[in-house]
Amino acid sequence: MEYSKFKSLLRRVIVVPMLATAILAGLLLWETIDLNKSMQWVDHTDQVLDQSGHLFMLLINMESATRGYIATDDETFLQPYLEGTKRFDFEFQALYPMVADNLQQQQRLNDIYSGYRDWEGNASRIIALRRAGKADPTLYENQQGKRRMDVLREHISEFQSMEEGLRTQRIQSAHQRWSLMVTSCLGMGLGFGIFLALFTRYHVERLGTKLLQSEERWTATLGSIGEAVIATDSEGRVTFLNPVATALTGWQPDEAVNQPIGNVLRLINEKSGMTADNEVLRVLKEKQVLSVANHVDLVTRDGREIAVEHSAAPILAGEGKVIGVVLVFRDVAERRQEQIETAEQAALLELTQDSVFVIDMEGTILFWSRGAEAMLGYSKSQAAGKISHDLLHTEFPQPMAEIRAELMRVEHWEGDLIATAEDGRRIVMSSRWALQWGKRDQAPRVLVINSDITQRKRGEESLVLQREQLRALAERLQWVREEDRKKVARDLHDQIGQILTAIKMDMTWMSRHLPESQVEVLARLTESIQLINDGVKSVRTICSGLRPGVLDDLGLAAAIEWQASEFASRNGVQCQVSVPPVDLHLDGDRATAAFRIFQECMTNVIRHAKAKSVRVTLCQEEVNILLVVEDDGIGFCESGLSNSLDSLGLLGMKERAQFCGGDVQISSSPGKGTKVTVRVPVDTPRAERSEICTS
Repeated sequence: MEYSKFKSLLRRVIVVPMLATAILAGLLLWETIDLNKSMQWVDHTDQVLDQSGHLFMLLINMESATRGYIATDDETFLQPYLEGTKRFDFEFQALYPMVADNLQQQQRLNDIYSGYRDWEGNASRIIALRRAGKADPTLYENQQGKRRMDVLREHISEFQSMEEGLRTQRIQSAHQRWSLMVTSCLGMGLGFGIFLALFTRYHVERLGTKLLQSEERWTATLGSIGEAVIATDSEGRVTFLNPVATALTGWQPDEAVNQPIGNVLRLINEKSGMTADNEVLRVLKEKQVLSVANHVDLVTRDGREIAVEHSAAPILAGEGKVIGVVLVFRDVAERRQEQIETAEQAALLELTQDSVFVIDMEGTILFWSRGAEAMLGYSKSQAAGKISHDLLHTEFPQPMAEIRAELMRVEHWEGDLIATAEDGRRIVMSSRWALQWGKRDQAPRVLVINSDITQRKRGEESLVLQREQLRALAERLQWVREEDRKKVARDLHDQIGQILTAIKMDMTWMSRHLPESQVEVLARLTESIQLINDGVKSVRTICSGLRPGVLDDLGLAAAIEWQASEFASRNGVQCQVSVPPVDLHLDGDRATAAFRIFQECMTNVIRHAKAKSVRVTLCQEEVNILLVVEDDGIGFCESGLSNSLDSLGLLGMKERAQFCGGDVQISSSPGKGTKVTVRVPVDTPRAERSEICTS
């Protein structure tokens, strides 16, 4: 069973129950929210009843005060009435919005308010008559006031009765939702438990069956292949031998299992007879497939030597963990002899157009092909016995001693060389060297094959030129983009901003000249003026994002201070800024590039760094403007971002700096924050240059 399929099956076993759990939680959350809304409506009804009770008590106190004054002619009895006339409108206005969702209740409140105004007018007339000294002419008016108050009480009673009914309905609805939620929890929980048990059982049985089948298939496959296979555990002990390995080594599987691999697979160097390196330990350490030079002999259990080829590869479990090594080898005594003879014959073939020759380890030419004559111009007689790199004035990419060492280690070497032909032409060649071993008493030789890649190199140089042209085009596009931003920001500020300001002034004038009775219109105008203010702020924000005016008006130092302040207030990250007291000598394009790099740095801080503070330093040193941005965030490993899409922002910063002849240096490590150093050249007289860095 493949590991990817195993992970997919295991993922299904885990993900499906988790998904079902999420659905169950979502349903419970929905029912909880619905129950909470019902309880909120009950609470709202209680608030309405409480407020209407305050209004009712206020009316009772006012009526009692009126009757007390009429009966006693004592002005102190009127105090509750006078306070009530002041408070009634406030209490009524507090109650009216509470029933905005009920038109019938709003109509009752309107009737209550009309009845109050009628009763209050009548009470005012009675009080005026009493104050005029009339002893008892107010009986009829007093009776009229009582009837009006009775009607008012009836309206209030109807209002409260309606709210009591609503409260009862809402409490019943909340109880029903609570019962539904409890029933749903029990039902869904039971159903989920049964589903999870059946689902898990099915997939566990399926997973176990697949693992057993995979193990049987793996054992049968290794046992049936025609090459010898030995597997080890993570400590280099034998865990498996197939029949071919048993026949070659002389070890039976029951005897070899748990034996160190060095006891079962004894390898010696074919030429020296010395014990070969233990490839199993190297594979366990390096976690890579090891292709051995294959000049080794296998010493069997009874002491025979068999020429073999072998390779070793790690057995990887999940997450790249090495749990063992598998070695594959075969008897190649006859084939090795054939390879030696074939290699000697192939070295004499001259059918290729490439330059082919054979040298010894000192570089003396032993064989020179016709392809070498055609490419380099030297005949066989001219080249024979000469040192190849002296004859061709070869320019190597690395010292000759290192090339020889690599040949002895891995038996081949590749690289680009520059050779000088007989007619003086400089030829760029792709060179491939292969080490050829002879008998034990013979020195090795080197087969050299050179391909002329001069034209290809010229094409690569042309590509470099085109790349530089593309860089220049990108710089031009960047400049055009900044100019477009500047124009759009200016047009937004000058045109849209002025239009919004004019509209605001007209609407302000309208609000001042409307009568106070137009309350709703005035409110709408006030909201519209606020929307216009928000629009003006948005225009300013957009203009600042496109092209900060402070950069053009006050220079780079002021722009950086402004941007840092905006960043700190918007994101809550402490910013410590150190800039020179006067602006630096920097033209518009370079100042723009430095400012955009600074913006990208701050964007990276809030997106990736998780920093609590940022330190920004701007100064001039010698011929450069120096900008340093340091944060105390989580940092990152630079090598990990070299080929990542997340590094496009860093690449853009470097490109901007290169456009104006500067550079960007980034130093960071996990857990130790990030430091970005930007240098932009400034062309000013030496007399004006001064070191004004502050820390």
